[in-house]
Amino acid sequence: MLDRTKAPEIKEIDAVSLQVAEVTHLPNGVKLHLIKSETQPVIRLDFVFKAGKVCETVKGTSDLAAKMMFEGTRNYSAKDIAETIAYYGASFDNNPGYDRSEFTLYCLSKYVEELMPVVLDVLQHPTFPEEEFNLLKKRNQQNLKIQRQKTSYLATHSFTKLIYGQDHPYIFGYDEGELDSLTKKDLEAFYQSNYNLEGLEIFACGAITEELESTIIRELSTLEMPSAKSTTTKVEAGKNREQTIVVNEIKDSLQSSIRTGLTFPHITHPDYNKLIVLNEVLGGYFGSRLMKNIREEKGYTYGIYSTISPKEQDSLFFIGTDVNYQVTQKTLEEIRKEVELLHNELIPTAELETIKSYMIGKFLNNIATIFEQADKYKRIILYKLPAEHYANYLTTIRTVTAEELQSLARQYLVTDNFKTAVAGKLE
Repeated sequence: MLDRTKAPEIKEIDAVSLQVAEVTHLPNGVKLHLIKSETQPVIRLDFVFKAGKVCETVKGTSDLAAKMMFEGTRNYSAKDIAETIAYYGASFDNNPGYDRSEFTLYCLSKYVEELMPVVLDVLQHPTFPEEEFNLLKKRNQQNLKIQRQKTSYLATHSFTKLIYGQDHPYIFGYDEGELDSLTKKDLEAFYQSNYNLEGLEIFACGAITEELESTIIRELSTLEMPSAKSTTTKVEAGKNREQTIVVNEIKDSLQSSIRTGLTFPHITHPDYNKLIVLNEVLGGYFGSRLMKNIREEKGYTYGIYSTISPKEQDSLFFIGTDVNYQVTQKTLEEIRKEVELLHNELIPTAELETIKSYMIGKFLNNIATIFEQADKYKRIILYKLPAEHYANYLTTIRTVTAEELQSLARQYLVTDNFKTAVAGKLE
């Protein structure tokens, strides 16, 4: 009998093994990554194109072009696409990002063959119908107006401008009216220039039998796309070195949103994994120092966080929170104090061990399903990381010392170099 009066024995995690994909090179030159697991009779297909914001010559085209691809194709109307996906209880959506654009299909494994004609038609034969374009553009313009009334949106938009300069693909969001001049031809040109087989990575994970594998390979081998090469912009950060703070004054706003931070080393840098631990201490989880100080002790906010956002050409560290406008300046002072405390004092052993245990537990929780493991594998491929990246990550968590973290804080968390954006009021 299980004795429920005793807590389970605590065990150290020595190593974690993620499922490795089988890589197949299709006749059309595309790489197909297969991760098999028959736990559930479902499958996910990810089509990852080099068609993100870094490829734009006209702002907004990557986002709207991806959305327009669902609005009609050579063989299916937008209604046909939606009804077919719904009929089979599937999900087919897109996620246009800074570096790439992804299209993802979730479905029962037994319906893959029925859904593939629709999926492939969306990817290779979009027609960009005029009426649907006008409606989509209008919806996005209205949504932008709504978003730009939110202090959190304005603060993040202004902060990324401070970091990267006024005209950069890694800027979050859009300026007012920035989508107004977009035309259907702009979206068609973006599609023709960037949706091609060069650099396309396809990830299939789930219940993939030998028969289904043959079906997937056969269907995907028929995929044909425009032959033009993507035009990726080389990222250069820090063009606004002179300006360190910007305030978007919003009359009658009772709230201020704060974003403050700076660029960090790329995800492939030797210090990156240690910086993740340092970030966790500062503001990466609910028990972090920023939360204890600014939420629990001062009561300035419901929540405050710090995060590292990796991209393919850069990484961004920032702290974000929403506060009553009357304590905006005090909050900034407390943030600076917590950062400088990491410079001046070693992290206590008990605090560091708690954070290490939390991080390892969170990682294990985040690889519980085959789809989550596939996400980890996908990051290794897209960011060109070594196969042992996550093994090294866990090793770093277990072995990093307080002295190393203090040294990294002094090197990278230099508050005089922080860029700060406030939307609302600054008093």
